[in-house]
Amino acid sequence: MKADRVVIPFPAGTYNVVYADPPWQYSNKNTGRNMNSGAAAKYPTLSTDEICNLKIPEIIERDAVLFLWCTVPFLPDGLRVLSAWGFKYKTMITWRKIKSLGMGFWFRNQTEHLLLGVRGKVKAFRQQKPNIIETRVLRHSEKPEVFRDVIDQATREIPGCRKIELFARKRVPGWEAWGNEVPEVDSPTSIQKALPFE
Repeated sequence: MKADRVVIPFPAGTYNVVYADPPWQYSNKNTGRNMNSGAAAKYPTLSTDEICNLKIPEIIERDAVLFLWCTVPFLPDGLRVLSAWGFKYKTMITWRKIKSLGMGFWFRNQTEHLLLGVRGKVKAFRQQKPNIIETRVLRHSEKPEVFRDVIDQATREIPGCRKIELFARKRVPGWEAWGNEVPEVDSPTSIQKALPFE
């Protein structure tokens, strides 16, 4: 861990529904268009080890679910993070990105995956929705709200549901938000804060 990185304090309390979109750190500097087109040029990224070592388990209840975004190349890393945070992989939802050519060295990736992990005793959702959702691509790394809607609906029967979004970019009613791009409560714009490390 770099010496100049400090922790953004986690919100008080514990949570049983966790939604996370980690800033995965790619080894390549660019994504094809130019040398400033990669994720690291747009926001601070973390290595998989750094993501695994965040103290996320300390704010998670004994019985909980995790929805974790990962890109196609980072599928093994996503499963590793899921396990490091104390969850067991169950299934995934695939986002098919409409009107996106995609990027990649082997094939053009036009999908992203939302992994579902479970910790402790959580009943299966028994949802009748398919595990593929097709929507348009938004700005870099932004996820469509339809996925939060799916999570809200799937977890509504969880007793004492307390939800947190990790690496959030905005505040949403009913959700706690944590990350270095979350706007301050009294500010309409995002304030860049210290990276969420220790």
